[in-house]
Parts: sequence; structure tokens; C-alpha cells
Amino acid sequence: MDKRKLLLYVPVAIVLLLLAAWLWPESDDDKKLKALKAQAQRAAQAANPSSGEYRQFAEESKSLFAEENMYTYAQLVELARTGRVLLVAELWKLRQKCDGRAGGEAAKAATSESGPAPQMNLEECNLRIEAFLREQYAAPDNEKLIKLFRDYLRYEDAMRRFILPENLTVEERMALIKKKRREVFSESDAQLVFGYEETRVETQDALADFVKNSASMPAAERVQKYFDLRKKSLGDYHAAYSETEPAYTRYETELMLRGDEMQRKNSSATETQSIREKYFGPEAARRMAQVDKEIQQERERIETYEAAAQKFAKENAALSEAERKAKLTELRTSMLGKEEAEAYDRRMQFEEYLRANNLK
Repeated sequence: MDKRKLLLYVPVAIVLLLLAAWLWPESDDDKKLKALKAQAQRAAQAANPSSGEYRQFAEESKSLFAEENMYTYAQLVELARTGRVLLVAELWKLRQKCDGRAGGEAAKAATSESGPAPQMNLEECNLRIEAFLREQYAAPDNEKLIKLFRDYLRYEDAMRRFILPENLTVEERMALIKKKRREVFSESDAQLVFGYEETRVETQDALADFVKNSASMPAAERVQKYFDLRKKSLGDYHAAYSETEPAYTRYETELMLRGDEMQRKNSSATETQSIREKYFGPEAARRMAQVDKEIQQERERIETYEAAAQKFAKENAALSEAERKAKLTELRTSMLGKEEAEAYDRRMQFEEYLRANNLK
């Protein structure tokens, strides 16, 4: 084909492609993507404080996130400093309010141009959170919160691209994450945002070392030193940690700390009951003892049945599989009762499933 003919065909091909693009119907995904882009662009324009649309954008954002009795800036900082409020959790609460909510006039404009408006995307949600912070708090406090928020967005982005080396210990992993956080945040801001989480991890490490190295210590002294160490390690976060700690968790901790001495003295039953009364009161301790007794009786019944089942299998090796199962079901029901026998059978089937699939 000579060059003159080729030059004639090229414009025709372009026209045909343009015609096909114009006539070819958009898919639902294409429409959603187009509407999403239009919505995000309009939100970004409206979020500029110098734009004519900002006032309406800010009011819409405030109505989306505002609640009664919201913390003042001073309250929020103090609660974060002591671990009673986690700023990252508060951010995600705000983000949850964006779910399924298309944003104000920007969404309406996107709807009129491109069909149904999509759900609010993360970019617009972040813009609205920033506008909310600017309106909810007075200067300069609002700018401080906005800076924290923007730094956290930078941190999120950095962590999405950050690949931790494999085979790290928990301590090594945490050290790298802390280093990454302080590449984005100042030390004081990092403490405000992540301090409670980081301090809890460090405290757990210190307590694990203490437990490992104190097994021979007298139990009363061991318990006292454990909780003293925890209080010292948690520092300003200790009150918040203690306020949310379930009584059962503290009970289990003390039981674990006294366990070595209780075994040496063969006093587990008596001391366990005493510790239960300390944390739950005499009546609850009595009920717990009754449950222990029932569990022990059930365990003994099962052990007796399993011994009888093994003896039966040896003495009746010639039975078919179906006959053997039927006889064992009868034996199990007579020894354990119908409900307990059925529960035992379900447990055995589940364990067999785990073994067959290499899960146990």
C-alpha cells in the first residue's frame, strides 16, 4: 500500500473509533467511576476555604460528624494523653459516618451529570473531616488537630508502601514501626497518637520477662511486684488500663502468679477458692466451685466410657463397622446420657475432621 492510500485510511479509522466510542454504551462500572471522579473533584474544590462553596461544604461536613457533648480540644488531648481516648479509633468513628453517604451538593452535581452518585470515597471523607475539625474547634486548636490528621494520612500512605522484613521478632517489628511513625510525627505527637498502644506492648514485654524470672519468688511478693511493675511501666496510662480490665482477667493473672507456689504447697483448691472470693465474692466463688465439680464429674464419666469403649472394641473385633458404631452409640448413651453422648460424638467428629485435614 502506497503512502497516499495509507494517509487516506488513517483519518477514516480515527473517525470510526470516535464514532464507536460515542455509540458504545457505558458500563455501570464506567458510570460509577466517572461519577466518583466528578464527585471527588467538586469536593476538592469546595473544600478550599477561599472558594465560594466552602461555607456550604463546611456546614454539610459539620452536620455529618457533629454529636452532642463532643469533647473540647483540651479534653480530647488530656483523654488521649492518659489513654482513655485513642485518636486513631476516633478517626475511624468519623470515617464510618462517611460510609454510604454521598456528599452534599458535590454529590448532587455528580448525580445530575453522570447518573446515581456513588458512595462517598475516602478522599472526600478526609476532606470533610478536615472541614469539620476547622469548624468544630477554634483557632489555633483546630489547626493543631488538622496537622495531626494530615500527618496521620501521610503515615497511612507511608505504611501502605512500607514492607516489613520477614522473620522479625515482635520487638524488632515494633521498633521498626515506631521508627517509621517518628519519620512522620514529632515525638510528642507520636506519643499522643500511638503512646498507649506502644506503652502497652512494652509493658507486656517487661511483664513477660518478670514472670519468666520470678517463679521461685514467694507468691505474695510476686503478685505485689508484678502489679507494681505494671503500674510503673504504664505510667499515665495505668488508670485507663485498670478501669477497662475485666475482673476475670485480673483473677487469672493472680492465679497464674501464685500457681507455682500453690503446686509446691499442694494448696491449689483452697487458694483458688480464696482468690475467687477476693475478686467475685463468696456466692460467685461457690458457683464457680460447683461448675468445677460438674466439669470434673463429666471428665470422669468420659474417661470411664472411653475405657469401656476400648475394652468393647478389643472383645468384639469381628463386628462390622456399622454394628460396632451402633453398639458404641448404645454404650455411650447408657453411660453418659443422651445429650452428653451426642455432644461427645459431635466433638469426636470435629476432631476427626481436624486430623483428616491436617489441622490438628
